[in-house]
Amino acid sequence: MTAVDDPVWVAGHAPDIDAGLVPDILSRVADVTFVLSGAAEIRAVLCHPAFKGRDQVARLQGRALRDTLTPESAEKFDARLAEFRDHGTLDRSVELNHAADDGFDLLPMRYSFQSLGDTGEMLLLGRDLSPIAQMQQQLIAAQITLEKDYEARRAFDTQFRVLMASVSDAMLFISLPDGRVTDSNPAARSLLGKQGGDLNGLTLDHLFVGGDKEPVADRLATSAAGTKDAAVSLKAQASGRMVAITPTLFRAGGEQGMLCRVVGAKAAVPKVDTLSDHLLGLYEKGADAIAFVSPDGAILSVNEAFHDLADITQGQAVKGRSLAEFLSRGGVDLNVMLENANRSGTMRAYTTRIVGAFGSERAVEIATTHLRAGSAPIFALVMRDVSRLEAGRNETAQLGEVDTQSVIELIGNQPLRDIVASTTDVVEKMCIETAVELTSNNRVAAAEMLGLSRQSLYVKLRKYGLLKTGTNG
Repeated sequence: MTAVDDPVWVAGHAPDIDAGLVPDILSRVADVTFVLSGAAEIRAVLCHPAFKGRDQVARLQGRALRDTLTPESAEKFDARLAEFRDHGTLDRSVELNHAADDGFDLLPMRYSFQSLGDTGEMLLLGRDLSPIAQMQQQLIAAQITLEKDYEARRAFDTQFRVLMASVSDAMLFISLPDGRVTDSNPAARSLLGKQGGDLNGLTLDHLFVGGDKEPVADRLATSAAGTKDAAVSLKAQASGRMVAITPTLFRAGGEQGMLCRVVGAKAAVPKVDTLSDHLLGLYEKGADAIAFVSPDGAILSVNEAFHDLADITQGQAVKGRSLAEFLSRGGVDLNVMLENANRSGTMRAYTTRIVGAFGSERAVEIATTHLRAGSAPIFALVMRDVSRLEAGRNETAQLGEVDTQSVIELIGNQPLRDIVASTTDVVEKMCIETAVELTSNNRVAAAEMLGLSRQSLYVKLRKYGLLKTGTNG
């Protein structure tokens, strides 16, 4: 006997339920219970204790139910309400969305209608659909993500196919350990005598003559694991051509594979630029220190001879530093060399001193050349250690013979004070001449080198008759 047929539930014999228990029963059997008036206004609200949106629906009491719904749900509610009133019952439940309001999110509910008698009042028992809606949103998001991944993969596959078709080198993708071709480009099919055919599924042993009992795939894998860019020479089975294969191991999708670059034997021998090799050897092994600097004097690179000259133990310690830090006259020396090289292209010999990392100084002659690396100008400085030559020089020989003889002739004819003054003039004139010569007659640089003001230098040039027409500065 079903519950409907049970005499206990027949009209007039229903169990006597205390009216005070009805609200509690209703709050337990539904997440939300609305008591609606004949005009579909919310007269009372009951919520399940575990319902998370109880604060949101509690604020709806006293409002017309349709005013709390989204426009689409309001139209659906009106249609279901009219159907309920016409037939006095509604077999189907209706899904409605309460609009988001004042910090509350959209609230999806499923309601069933129940009449409360001839007064026109109704009882709406609602079930929260938020968990289902969240799951649907997650499924939609997952679907959108899959679609995006699929489109990205299609784009990647198209780009990969275009790249493989445009590469002039023959490329083979090999699965390991079976050594079968999983993909190839047109150049590979042409080189291996399979033009118009498909290499996929063929083994390397079928494509190449290994020359020994070891499988070709194992031989290539051993070569790739042992030496970087190691090429293996093999003969193609179909064409009989000798080819050089450069293998590269990789792992994708949990499986190991190998990319093989295949070139003809003639193309496998790289062209050797002997001049580049010679210059590189000179830079690395040459006895003279070489430094490349930017236009502002920042060091770009130096060779090992520069490390020895400047007593530097770590090669990277100088990169980015100014070369002026290693010159005895600092920025004065650097500006003179770079300005002259920038103006004329080269400055053949400039004498100065290199200051080592521990303060020691060595006399050097520096040849500076203005170069262009791509679109950026740089300067190359070749430094030769002349400290031994300087030590052997006769200091008195630096004075001109005429000036030295003039000083000697003064002995016995003039007081010592006058002789010293004359000697000072000789030395001063020699220093000014040397500075003017080193700076290519750039008076601003010469004054800075001598520690004089520009006006003082002009006075001394005029004093010793060293003014020239067409000078710089």
